[in-house]
Amino acid sequence: MKLQVRSTLTWNADGDGHGRPQGEHEMELRGTLRDFSLEAILGLIRNGHKTGTLRLVVTTPLGIPRRVDLSFLGGEIASVQCGSLHGLEALREAAICVDGSFEFSVDSALSPQDENVPVPMDVALATIDEARNAMKSLSAALPATGVAFSHGVPSDDPVHISVEEFRLLAVMRDGMTLNDLIAANTAPTVDSMRVVRQLMERGLLFAGPTG
Repeated sequence: MKLQVRSTLTWNADGDGHGRPQGEHEMELRGTLRDFSLEAILGLIRNGHKTGTLRLVVTTPLGIPRRVDLSFLGGEIASVQCGSLHGLEALREAAICVDGSFEFSVDSALSPQDENVPVPMDVALATIDEARNAMKSLSAALPATGVAFSHGVPSDDPVHISVEEFRLLAVMRDGMTLNDLIAANTAPTVDSMRVVRQLMERGLLFAGPTG
């Protein structure tokens, strides 16, 4: 039996709703993030105690495309990967995306080179909520994505910076936009934006004309 919820989310289910139409553990789930939140998707997979891979093909609020793969064992998150990001960092990237599609495939084999970073479901949900709140706050505090940044002249001497501030400054070039900085930095979008704000507050980054 094919069970369809609305017009965008479908999965295979038997008469008792346990998702076993063709075999003991078969389930397919697909749809869009416009109609179903990430939390709702995670809940369906967890309640079904499914093993497989959830693939998100999404776009961040800044228009940056991302692909996120979440592996599940018995309904629990076994690993999360988004490019070079793993675990909670990758989940923070997925959390802020509201545009895109998702598809869950049952019993997808994990390759030996996969870096497994298990994420407890309660931690995952708290991380999603925190990342979205941070994104909302940072979006209001930072300049528009098309505004160029340049290096500022700090008033403090000597200047003490954190490791994550150093990493962003190391890839910073005058004329780069917020999207450029996020793409060049090896951190989730919300973390890169937070560091940009910190550097602006300290006078180490300046937003505006570079010439």
